[in-house]
Order: sequence, then structure tokens, then C-alpha cells
Amino acid sequence: MCRLLVGLLILLLGGQAVFSQEKRDFYLWNTTYLNVRLSPQYNLRLSTKVQYLTGDNLREMTYLDLSVSRKMNDWLNLGFAFRTSQHQKLTGEKMEYRPQLVSTMHLSSSKIKCSTTNRPEYLMFSEGESYGRFYHNIFVHFSSFGKWPKPYLGEELFTKLNGEQLHLGRIYGGLHVLERKHFRVDVYYVWQQLKVSGQWHGADVAGLNLHFLI
Repeated sequence: MCRLLVGLLILLLGGQAVFSQEKRDFYLWNTTYLNVRLSPQYNLRLSTKVQYLTGDNLREMTYLDLSVSRKMNDWLNLGFAFRTSQHQKLTGEKMEYRPQLVSTMHLSSSKIKCSTTNRPEYLMFSEGESYGRFYHNIFVHFSSFGKWPKPYLGEELFTKLNGEQLHLGRIYGGLHVLERKHFRVDVYYVWQQLKVSGQWHGADVAGLNLHFLI
């Protein structure tokens, strides 16, 4: 799993030179998570995210996520999630509703923790065509180096099931800058490629995650 992530990282970042002459959008993302342990097996998570497109001074998307998961064993969690999103475009507003089935696998050693999530989902919109999609990620979390914050790397791939296939890819690099028993702060950078009308468009993202655990 970790070797696959490193390979994807080299491949996608190596391809950035191809897109270096294009105009790239820049986003600011902020996500807040509230994790509630209902029992030793069940966990509830509520999250909200805001995506801000700096070039157009536009709050492009806001979403609210609710998920429930069950710990099946030491390495597998299964769950169900539902997301509602507000997409704000220059031409108006569009709502999205997204049921999801979620499976997450974990693998850890003394210095590295790996996780991978696979998620079939169905995207329904207030206007436009609905479609199914498959989401996949891998994240690798490293132990800290001395007094430095713990770093992590990750990738996300989004594949439409309506014949358009892979249409969105992201590479993450971040730091767990603050960790307490019931609170964590992450900062990260994302290199993103999105396919629109058969053409790939790049974007850069600076993000902040706030985690609250109960």
C-alpha cells in the first residue's frame, strides 16, 4: 500500500511539468470534524467543509457530512454516510445530495500508519444529470522527527461510473501540527487535476483541518 502511494506521488508530481504552463486556480479549504465514539464498535462523525476560490473571491462549495461506522476488527471499518453540498457558481447555486457506502482498512507499524478508503457513491443534483462514482484514497502517516510535527502523505482518485472514468486526482502533503487527547489540527497542501470536457485543469490548495473527539 505504501509503495503504491509513493509510486503515484512520483508519477503525478512528475507530470506536473506538463501542466506547468497552464493557469492554475488556488483554493483555501477548511474542514471541521466532530467524532463521537458511541461504543467500542460504533463511531459517529459529523463534518463540514468550505472551499474558497481565491481568484474569484467565491465560496465555491460548502458541504455537511454525516457518517456512522462500525469497527469490524483491528484493520477494517465499514459504514454509511450521507452528504449534502451547496455549490456556488458565478451563474448561480446548485445543491447536491450524496449517499455513500464506506470501507476503510488500516495497517500500522512502529513508525508508519497506512489507511485506505474505498467508497461507492451516488451524486444527485438539483439541476443536471446524476451519476455513480467510485472514490479511493491512500494516506500514510509518519512518526515525528524530533520536535517536528508528524508529516503525512496521501492520494485521492475519483472515477465516474457513467463512462467518463477517472476525472479527478489529488496528492496531499501535510502536517499534524497540534495533537491533544480530544483535539487535533492539520495543515496541508493539495496538488489537484480535474478533467472537464475531456481536458485536464490544475489547481493548488492550502487547507486546514480541525478535529474534535468526544
